[in-house]
Amino acid sequence: MKKISKEESLKELKNFTKNIQTVMLSTVSKEGEPFASYSPFVEDEEGNFYVFISTAVPHSHNMYSTKKAHILFIEDESKASHIYARKRMYFKANVEKFEENDSKNEKIHQLFKDKFKEAVSFFPAMKDFRFYKLMPKEGNLVLGFGAAYKISEDRKSLYLNDKGHSKSHEEGIKDKE
Repeated sequence: MKKISKEESLKELKNFTKNIQTVMLSTVSKEGEPFASYSPFVEDEEGNFYVFISTAVPHSHNMYSTKKAHILFIEDESKASHIYARKRMYFKANVEKFEENDSKNEKIHQLFKDKFKEAVSFFPAMKDFRFYKLMPKEGNLVLGFGAAYKISEDRKSLYLNDKGHSKSHEEGIKDKE
């Protein structure tokens, strides 16, 4: 397998979600029952992700009651160089639900319009749907075998994982911005 340079790793971190349209959502109920699903998403300038989902589905109830989710962005398997080494980025996330008349709804809706165009024209008619803000924390980026990184909180640095433990701060890869 090809070794990935520091520059390539940081470029992947910066651009990973640019060509991905959906996020995998993993949630758990108050009773500890797991549930997995997916949703189209958008990302704001601060690195938060947003989904628009029905309040009638399990992950809506789970995120509302626990205020948590685990989110996964993953490379299309048809584009992966090896099925066991699909590129992926995942985070624990805190969750905030926006109510129907929240002042932030129009700004988030515009992000969806910019990304998905006419595919989101149905939003205003969906009275049981709400926006959920997913605020990522404790992230990881996997770019292949031997290329698994912890992501810094500001998402500008990577720290190579070593047998499940991240190496010291001095060995981190930093974005020069």
